[in-house]
Amino acid sequence: MANIYLPYLKFFKDPMLIKVELLYALQESRDRCLHQSTKFLSELMMTLKNVPPYFEFGNENNEFIRFELEPAFTNLEDYLVYFKARSYFDLEDYPSCAHIAKDTNNSKSMFLHYMARYLSMHNESIYERTNLFDSFKPINMRAYMELLDELLILNVYGSEDDSDEESEDEPQYQEAFDHDTVNQKRSLHQQEDDSTPKGRRCSRRPRSLRIEKASTITLGKKNKITKRNNTTKKVKVSAIANQSENNMSAGDHKEARIKREDPYLLWLTAVMLKRIDRFDEAIDILVRALQIQPCYWGAWIELSTLVKDLYMLDALNLRLNESKEHHWMHLLFIAHMYVDFQITDRALNIYNDIWKLGHADFQNWPYMKAQLAIANHNKREIASAIVSFKTVMGMDPFRIDNLDLLSNLMYVCTSPDELVVLSKYVASIDRYRQETLCVLGNMYSLKCDHAKSVLYFKKAVRINPFNVTAWTLLGHEYIEMKNSYAAIISYRQALKINIRDYRAWYGLGQIYELVKLPNYALFYFAHARDLRPRDYRMLVALGDMFDRADRIFESMACFYKSLFYDTDGTIILKLAKFYDKYGDCSNELTREHFNMMNRRALKIGIKNRTTIELNLILSKIYLYLGHYYMDLHCYDRAISFAGRCRDLWKDTDINACQSLGVAEHVTALLAEIEARAGSDSSLASTPGAIKARRFLFGL
Repeated sequence: MANIYLPYLKFFKDPMLIKVELLYALQESRDRCLHQSTKFLSELMMTLKNVPPYFEFGNENNEFIRFELEPAFTNLEDYLVYFKARSYFDLEDYPSCAHIAKDTNNSKSMFLHYMARYLSMHNESIYERTNLFDSFKPINMRAYMELLDELLILNVYGSEDDSDEESEDEPQYQEAFDHDTVNQKRSLHQQEDDSTPKGRRCSRRPRSLRIEKASTITLGKKNKITKRNNTTKKVKVSAIANQSENNMSAGDHKEARIKREDPYLLWLTAVMLKRIDRFDEAIDILVRALQIQPCYWGAWIELSTLVKDLYMLDALNLRLNESKEHHWMHLLFIAHMYVDFQITDRALNIYNDIWKLGHADFQNWPYMKAQLAIANHNKREIASAIVSFKTVMGMDPFRIDNLDLLSNLMYVCTSPDELVVLSKYVASIDRYRQETLCVLGNMYSLKCDHAKSVLYFKKAVRINPFNVTAWTLLGHEYIEMKNSYAAIISYRQALKINIRDYRAWYGLGQIYELVKLPNYALFYFAHARDLRPRDYRMLVALGDMFDRADRIFESMACFYKSLFYDTDGTIILKLAKFYDKYGDCSNELTREHFNMMNRRALKIGIKNRTTIELNLILSKIYLYLGHYYMDLHCYDRAISFAGRCRDLWKDTDINACQSLGVAEHVTALLAEIEARAGSDSSLASTPGAIKARRFLFGL
């Protein structure tokens, strides 16, 4: 794994250039009020505080850097407009912000203008939702499409200045379509309103000729992507850092800034395209944005939500590596995708390589520790995941990101005391964060107060309608409340946001199983199995559905596969029950197959098991074999297996044995053998024997 990602790992080994890039990207995100990206980059910057170059404002030594802010404002008016617009943006007065910044051509003010208009419509769609399960689509679709059209014209189709240059290179378009061009320009001018910044409205070519697909865009020399030289834009770096930079003059930098596309406006365009299900165009535009500014983590996260499968991820990685630069942020994106796709071993290998081969300071990065905890959570290594989450809490006590997953683990472990402590802890930090509401919902669910739990999960999805975890947990609670209709809608909402959420697929399968629709359940369990091929729960559920659909061979295949991933030895009992139903007891080959599976299940069951757990597994197997040989009238062998089962518990606590009911079931088996041997009838059956079989197959 280290050899595959070696081009990326060299940056983590010597993170000086990473820190220099962070200075520029952090200031850009902060100036545009992109708070999540600023938080991510600030956390990484804090991790690398002991890595040169250091901050020194009054020192010109080679080991220090001194800030030289980019002259982003050409005059005092642009400067005042930006800060006034930003003050309204910080106050969430988005209409005022958009109005103030509408007449400026400064890149930061332009972004605030378009972002304010988008957030105004986004908030409207959230606040005006009377039904929690309504669609995520914008309410005022006409205004939304007008804003998207402006962004596409500005970022993709080209501006008026671009069309001037294109007109020299492509005269055939003007000659062939002059009449259509005039009509298109006239109609576009009629659509302009006061909210549109001046000089940024339309191109002179018809839209149908400007672009066919974002991936095949060619806008002439002026619109070619100019790779951003992050080191020399905003900081004056030491001589060591300058060795890897190009020698560009001040005039060259100014020209590059004029020609450069704005990656943040490209990102906003992609976000809006995604909201109306134009996914291919959104992916192409996000790739363009990341080629310009690869340090913008928000664009990586947005891109991750659009990747549907591993084939798509591989194709996307090839596109992102066309320049052969292997940016360090790209490796974090790959690891993040592996965690999402439940390929946790690959993700853990990447993070371990960064820790082993990279700089030692990366071991103190809370984000990476949290990703390790999520990976362990996906692998169902509950103890390791809880330890990792607690490590992150120790590194940053006020960081409550992903603590809703920790509450899920505590819920599975049925640790009410720890979950109550966690809920009080996160509520003391911020009671109205979506993670806090999910933790509180899990706490009330563990106390069987499902109505209150639903209330908190509903609050979480009202705060953030795109919270997949909250939607999934809400579906779980509706199942507990026997509200199948609401549970189905909740799971479907989760799948609309993230189609890779195996919990939602599995939950839908469980609902349709409960309402006696096995064919529907089979469809959803199959999707869950594809997402979690190593989770035996998915295989067993799929095998049961194949069994109900009378697809015997597919059911057997699922049970056999699940043996490789069984951790508690219960799959052998599923197979035993299956053989009881379909097997031919007189067939010697069937018995040999069962014995082979018995040995394999024992090997798996012995791992990481306590004595009582292992004895319980062995007891069930011996009791099954006792019943099996009793049905074949081999009473001596049946009595022998009953004796083995009783011998397992000789040196064990009597109370533990009695609580599990093993001795009672052994006695019932011996009584059944005696009754059959005395009457020599295979139909003899005592109530105790029936109870013993329920003990065997009550999974």
